[in-house]
Amino acid sequence: MITQLKHGILTILLCTTLAGFAQKGFHIGASGTATSTWILNQNNFGTLAPFKELIVKQSEMDYTPTFGYNAGLNLGYHFDEHWGLDFGVLYDKTGQKYEDNFTGPATIKEGTFGSASVRVNVKRQIDLQYVQIPVMAKYFVGNDRAKFYVQLGIQFGVRVGAKETVRIEDYLYLPDSLNFSTDQKFKRFDFGIPLNLGVDVYIIKEQLYLNIGLHNYVGVLDINGDRLRRLDWYSKNDVNYQRSFNFRTGLNVGIHYIFGGGNYY
Repeated sequence: MITQLKHGILTILLCTTLAGFAQKGFHIGASGTATSTWILNQNNFGTLAPFKELIVKQSEMDYTPTFGYNAGLNLGYHFDEHWGLDFGVLYDKTGQKYEDNFTGPATIKEGTFGSASVRVNVKRQIDLQYVQIPVMAKYFVGNDRAKFYVQLGIQFGVRVGAKETVRIEDYLYLPDSLNFSTDQKFKRFDFGIPLNLGVDVYIIKEQLYLNIGLHNYVGVLDINGDRLRRLDWYSKNDVNYQRSFNFRTGLNVGIHYIFGGGNYY
């Protein structure tokens, strides 16, 4: 009897607490972001091994525009009219494309291309997919129609997919020196800092709002795996190993529902 009474009291307290949270500003939503993605300081790591000249083998490649996206669910709690705490679960597609032309010759199984006076086209593409979990403090200010917000926090990522392709004169090439597994090339975990700026526009006062903002992320952990960090050389501009980081920025759009009618205002 006493045990049942304790369980009943705990259930009542839990329901009361959740109801109180709902009335004060618990919200749930979905969002998506179209992003410009970058891998900061990603050296060629043997990509140019087929070229004859050593200075070409060690060259860096030019970055080209690379686009990705993330999408997922968001949960949050507004403590008062200015402060809240948000977190989410996001699927994130990121990576980097490179393209450059180098002095030949370059020899692959399809043949020898280029010469001292004829350049050879090389394309490299890294695709990474993560499940990301951001946890952010939120500051917002405005009226009952629109509120400007700033979010800052930490973000954990687990890599769920990775692919690297290299093309020389549009022929698929993967250098033997980099015939590593995905886990040997790229770490499974990522960690970084999200910083978001935007506005919440209320469709239904104190209950349903649309958010539009510039969402940014910079990683603080090196994404390269152990084998890449142990190569003999990296590029002509980097005698010593340099770490690589994920970075992205993009336009985010989401919709959120506030439980309890947003009585925290």
